[in-house]
Amino acid sequence: MSRRIAASAGISVASTLVCLKLVSLTSGIPVPAVYWVVATLCPLVLSTVLAARWARQQAQMHALYAELHAAHAQLQLAAKIDPMTGVLNRGAFLAQIAEMRLAGQSGWLMLIDVDHFKMINDRHGHETGDAALHAIVNLLRDAVRPGDLVGRLGGEEFGIFLPDTAPAEALVLTEHLRCHIAQSPAYHVDGKAGSVTVSIGLATENFPTETLKDILHRADMAMYRAKDEGRNRVAAAA
Repeated sequence: MSRRIAASAGISVASTLVCLKLVSLTSGIPVPAVYWVVATLCPLVLSTVLAARWARQQAQMHALYAELHAAHAQLQLAAKIDPMTGVLNRGAFLAQIAEMRLAGQSGWLMLIDVDHFKMINDRHGHETGDAALHAIVNLLRDAVRPGDLVGRLGGEEFGIFLPDTAPAEALVLTEHLRCHIAQSPAYHVDGKAGSVTVSIGLATENFPTETLKDILHRADMAMYRAKDEGRNRVAAAA
């Protein structure tokens, strides 16, 4: 920045002195020394002040642009994140799965519904229910692998996408997750820990032309089958 100010001042002074010299040569009248001093100092001071002001304005504009860019990035992130739990919201979760499938990456879709969650809210209040949701999200994050997607689909329903996973491994991971949640405290009431269980439906792509909506539907049906069969269990879609 200081180089730009110096360059601007130098150009201004040089231009003034050249003009003064041309006037002197054309008219044949010698220029007194004081004129040379004034012709040097005036444009030097004026151009330095103006260049410094311009440089400050440029710096302010860069700072404002950086703030705007950061705010835009935060807004984009907020549009993808569930505000309560901090995981992907439904739209962002399904959009990322769709992008992965378009890139040729298949996987298993896990739909997770907390059993009897309404009972927690009714008995202990929504604050305790919210605390349970936060705890469940932490348990989900603990159980998944790097690269797996976790999202909240709505209410007490969550989703996990396991990319590039063999069938046997997907079943093991899903069962491990179910046990991990059932055996871990999810909330506390009057100093006593309470736990929850989940019913999980698991589905993967059956054929190349199957849509994500189809897979989501089959996982949803499998999850309801798990509930119908007694809850706290895993059901795989056909």
